[in-house]
Amino acid sequence: MSRKDVMTAIYLQDKNRFADLINVYCFHGKAVIRPEDIQEIDSTEIHVHRREKNLYTSKKYRDLARKVVCGTQFLIVSVEDQSRVDYAMPIRVMGYDANRYEKQLMDRKQEHRGKKDLIGSEFLSGISRDDRFLPVITLVLYFGKHWDGARSLGELLNMDALLPELREFVADYPLYVLEVGSYPHVERFRTDLRLVFGFLQNADKKEKLRNFAEMERKGLENLAEDAYDLISVLSDTEELKRLKKKNQAGKETVNMCKAIDDMIADARNEGISQGISRGISQGISQGITRGMQEGREELLKELLRKKLARNLDVESIARELEMDVEEVVKMTNELEEYDKE
Repeated sequence: MSRKDVMTAIYLQDKNRFADLINVYCFHGKAVIRPEDIQEIDSTEIHVHRREKNLYTSKKYRDLARKVVCGTQFLIVSVEDQSRVDYAMPIRVMGYDANRYEKQLMDRKQEHRGKKDLIGSEFLSGISRDDRFLPVITLVLYFGKHWDGARSLGELLNMDALLPELREFVADYPLYVLEVGSYPHVERFRTDLRLVFGFLQNADKKEKLRNFAEMERKGLENLAEDAYDLISVLSDTEELKRLKKKNQAGKETVNMCKAIDDMIADARNEGISQGISRGISQGISQGITRGMQEGREELLKELLRKKLARNLDVESIARELEMDVEEVVKMTNELEEYDKE
């Protein structure tokens, strides 16, 4: 797991946030799932397979998985967070979900072996005819710009030349992606997920970020430290990391609003500083150019004086100095005016 994945998983371990995420994505913000409905389960998924006479096992780790109570029904909800598009994601998620079902199957078989309560076909199957398993839902939380990958298994299958009669027999598997950067209903969140989503959506727009900070000032002034850290990591904003200690509001909170103000002010001051530097450099360059031009004019005037002292005509002077006749006349008049003064 990348650092971003680890930080996100730690952040969503909070039951209030996990319940809030499910409620917003699945129930349009309605508070159906409560924090006390969230139960921890092992995120490790063990896959067992046989090859000839040998038995092989492999471990896969989900970013975050929880057992959730919804009314009288239990289900398993997993969250996979992505900072980049995985174009094989439908197959990957389908494999994760299949492993979770297989784990339930193995656990149930083990229960029956302990009870020795099966006979006939049930004994051969390892489960009873009435056994049922918990449904598995996987949400993909995407923190990139735009998810341009497949959103179902069917989009990855080459079925262009497949007969229509056969297509209906090909099983599909949907992928549920929540794009943080473009999710339009951030206001539905009841936890600081609203602040995390809001910041990430406005991070690269200075004015919008300022407006967001003003609108959410109350929450941002006492933002939970793990939410602040997550925003810093996911937005790749080194400035926020530097300003964290300065804007620590309490033992477990940080004044994100002040950090945003400082970040924008630093950017503005940096812009002013760069502008001054560019101005100085430009001024020096212009001064050198102007000095060279003035030096050339003085040299030409001195040469012109010597030519005039020899009583050369204007055409001859222009030819020797490689100047236009009009320019020689103009400079001659300027010299005469200067001498009169």
